[in-house]
Amino acid sequence: MLNATRRHGLLLLLGAGAVVMAWAVTWRRESGVMLHGYGWALPGAIALTGLRELVSGVPFSEWAQRWDSLAGWQRGVLGVLIVAAALAAILALMILVAYLLYGG
Repeated sequence: MLNATRRHGLLLLLGAGAVVMAWAVTWRRESGVMLHGYGWALPGAIALTGLRELVSGVPFSEWAQRWDSLAGWQRGVLGVLIVAAALAAILALMILVAYLLYGG
């Protein structure tokens, strides 16, 4: 069974996902165009926070406290590594999607 932190993360993830889906369906039905821009930022951030809590089982406030306790150079090195890993994952996903859509 899920502990309280993982349950909270699951609720955040599902709740933000439901908001995004309801918003996208309503927007699409009323305007006939796709929703672009910053409208996805807040629900996306909430969903990612929920996903992180669900996977790790550690509350967001404890992660923030641990991050703040690191030395400045450690935060810098980890921040650069996290950004590099995220960019590599995005690039790999874009290549994969292009390969699947347009063939090799």
